[in-house]
Amino acid sequence: YTPDAESTYMPTLKLAALALLASSTAALKVEKPVVKPVLKLRGGVSAGDVITGGALFLSASVGLPALAGGSDALFMINYPGFDWAGYQAKWTAESKSYLDTMTRFFGGALLLAGALQYYAKDVMAAKPYYAILTVTQLVFAGLQIFFAAPTAAMPSVHYVYAGMNAVLAVAGAMAMI
Repeated sequence: YTPDAESTYMPTLKLAALALLASSTAALKVEKPVVKPVLKLRGGVSAGDVITGGALFLSASVGLPALAGGSDALFMINYPGFDWAGYQAKWTAESKSYLDTMTRFFGGALLLAGALQYYAKDVMAAKPYYAILTVTQLVFAGLQIFFAAPTAAMPSVHYVYAGMNAVLAVAGAMAMI
């Protein structure tokens, strides 16, 4: 019997992976900083609750259909009443496939960003956490206004998203006070 590379190195790789997993799990056990809501809105909802919940909602409501249904699901939901099938009919199969792949990638990235945001709230200090969320909402609003809307089939949809991003950014700024 002559050991091959798989039988020689796989146990070592498995042990290294287990050690890495164990150390990363231990590293995640940190004490949760106390986040005090400074500004309360009606009903006891803080500005921090608004930006956190709103950003998570946007990540999930756009990310899940994009990942699960691809471009057809995402654009049919986001462009209500628009003849998406007719619009796509003049595209090549390669173009449709590429858009679908990129849409699914985008959806997965949004869901991962939402998961990171959800867990970061428990381990980050409030001001940097809300500052990051505020800046990301401003960036997304800018992307919607300057890049997405001018070339979109339905520009108004992107302006609505930009408005939501702007409202969330204001809530984030309020949460930092």
